[in-house]
Parts: sequence; structure tokens; C-alpha cells
Amino acid sequence: MEKNTERKAAGGVQTIPAADEAKREHYAMLVRRFPSNSVEAQCVRLYHALLFAPVDTLEARKLLDILMPAARIFELREQGKQIDTVRVMRPTDEGKLHSVALYVLLPGGVVDE
Repeated sequence: MEKNTERKAAGGVQTIPAADEAKREHYAMLVRRFPSNSVEAQCVRLYHALLFAPVDTLEARKLLDILMPAARIFELREQGKQIDTVRVMRPTDEGKLHSVALYVLLPGGVVDE
């Protein structure tokens, strides 16, 4: 019997491993392209990640190297970007479920740079 590796995303939508892998590759590219840990670089990484797909707290910390994603979201909102926060359950690396924020760039949330 095959193990089902799909997981539920916000709104109960199934995600597929290929989509998760595409996100990980995109995040890795952003970390290489904007390697600084300055507030500005973290905001740029997070914004470009949000242009690609919604980002949860655990992804931002682990894959985008942003230890305080809520603060970076606050700063992006201060810049006029429209970002919604949805609470979702996600497993940590230790396998425990936690309620975390899932950040979603809203339609019209893209601001010319």
C-alpha cells in the first residue's frame, strides 16, 4: 500500500509533492539571490515568495531564513502590500501539529516596485 504524501492546505485544498518541491526550489533561489539577513533582504525574500504562493510561518523560518515572519509581514503591509493571514495546522519537524499563520498575497496586493 502506497503512503499518501499529500497534505491539506488552507481551505482544505490538497497539495501535491511536486508543488511543494517547486516552492522549495523557488525559496532556495530567493535565499541565494538575496542572501543578507537585513530586514530589507528578508522583506524582499518574503514578498517574492508570496508572489509565487502562500507562505506559512514554518516555511518562512526554515526555508526563507526569516526568524520573525510576522514582523516582516507587518513591514510589507506598511509598504502597502495587501496580505491576509489565515490560521492553519502544520506539523513541525518533530511531528507535532501547531496552529501557525499562512500568509496570502491578496489580488491587487502587488505594488509596483
